[in-house]
Amino acid sequence: MKTWSLLFVLLFSGNLVRGQINDIYRVKNGSDVTKVIPFTERYQFEKFQDGHVLFRNGKTSKAQMNYSLVHGEVLFVDAKKDTLMFNDNSFISKIFVGDNLYFYAKGHGHVHAIRDYSGVRLGKKQFLVRMGNEKYASYEQYSATSAISSYSSFVNQNGNLQNLESNVKVILKRRSIFFLIDKNERVMFATRPNLLKIYPKNKRKLNEYLRENETSFEKEANLKKVLEFASSLE
Repeated sequence: MKTWSLLFVLLFSGNLVRGQINDIYRVKNGSDVTKVIPFTERYQFEKFQDGHVLFRNGKTSKAQMNYSLVHGEVLFVDAKKDTLMFNDNSFISKIFVGDNLYFYAKGHGHVHAIRDYSGVRLGKKQFLVRMGNEKYASYEQYSATSAISSYSSFVNQNGNLQNLESNVKVILKRRSIFFLIDKNERVMFATRPNLLKIYPKNKRKLNEYLRENETSFEKEANLKKVLEFASSLE
């Protein structure tokens, strides 16, 4: 009885520690990652939802969908109940998962439009990044190759589970980056130059705002404030 009590304490303590280190996972070679990372931490939503895709040619397609932090893209369930990735992203205009809107950005996967500022949207992308020596690239150095899907995948194009292809313990960390989506639905990194590019007529006032207000383009709250200000100038 004492042994089981001690084991329970150790397991419970381990869960607390994991929560404190901000969703860091260590996956051994050959492990089934679905047993290491719970479903609710691999996907944005607790379950697959009704979704639809708008193609550039005007056609639409419906399916059950969810956003995968593993792939950095929306996945869908086909008629055979297989979970698949879209293989025709270049023909996709928009994806709706429930009421959530996603745009496709080449090299970056699907970006969630989390708020609209008079036609200019703030985009957010969450994903699991593969870390080397428990470090990852700075915001400015981010590229699609930082995403775990560039190294290996948990679900392949046919919907089959794949184990990580590594001979060492892989460290995964949840990460969020932000994008700006202009009125022409062009997706770009959330940076000062891109903000000024979207609002060319108000560069002076925006530069004044940025000088007077400490603004990190890596922080959601800061981006919401600057976009609220920018949209008020239009």
